[in-house]
Amino acid sequence: MELKEALLKLNIDVRENVKMSEHTTMKCGGNAILFVAPKTFLEMTQVVEFFNKNQVEFFVLGGGSNLVVSDKGFSRPVISTEKLNHIEYLQGKLICQSGVLMDTVADFCANNCLSGMEMFSGLPGTCGGGVYMNARCYEKNISDVLCQVTYLDLLDCKVKVYEMQASDWEYKKSPFQTNKWIVLEVVYKVEKLSDNSKIVEKNNFYVEDRRQKGHFKFPSAGSVFKNNRSFGKPSGKLIDEAGLKGFTIGGAQIAPWHGNFIINCGNAKSDDILALVNKAKETVKEKFGFELECEILFAGD
Repeated sequence: MELKEALLKLNIDVRENVKMSEHTTMKCGGNAILFVAPKTFLEMTQVVEFFNKNQVEFFVLGGGSNLVVSDKGFSRPVISTEKLNHIEYLQGKLICQSGVLMDTVADFCANNCLSGMEMFSGLPGTCGGGVYMNARCYEKNISDVLCQVTYLDLLDCKVKVYEMQASDWEYKKSPFQTNKWIVLEVVYKVEKLSDNSKIVEKNNFYVEDRRQKGHFKFPSAGSVFKNNRSFGKPSGKLIDEAGLKGFTIGGAQIAPWHGNFIINCGNAKSDDILALVNKAKETVKEKFGFELECEILFAGD
């Protein structure tokens, strides 16, 4: 209550006992004791400074699309980027705050004849999360279209700018995973076209392809495991060949149509999902000698 009252005095949106199942695409997990949603970079800085000063640990939440929150939830505050959602095209640059949904980016680009982001159409999650995870869709990485990132350095609470350096990035890896930085704003490389017909066509193609692959059938967190090309087979194929498609624990299931998806059939617990992850890792290791590496993140108490 003391934390909540202090943040309310700063005119910052703060709520108690927020269901994390309503803020993640897997639709499971417990409550966050405090849920804080800054509307500006200044508010974000004020929140982080306040927590640091009072030695309060916190968790930063984007779109919750690559995340499984524990059934106990968070006993520490959650800072959400959901209200950092401004997007604009200015002087040849596509500028998106970290809370902008990737679907919003695709729609904005189509409406403004901007090409280069089509393959991310239908991707759940936010611009901030995409940068953090170096999201990859249809053989293109976020780092392939990235120019710069404005971020908050948690060590000194200063807003800084990161200029793209290709050597800092790898498959599903970014410098934001190894540094204490919060993504505030992202600048993408796009090309201005004379009309949007090809952009709309591509957007529709990628969304429909995701639909045909079953991405939208049930709540999920997307691909569960990273692919390792040096092994020669995608992780989903290994899980399929291990005979685990359709395998169920509680309300969670390895999707019958794709081994690298775990779906919430309606009442899944986070513990069910974790148990399925461990089952897949153990079985694939036993059958093929391959160590699956998780792409989704587990968080909470």
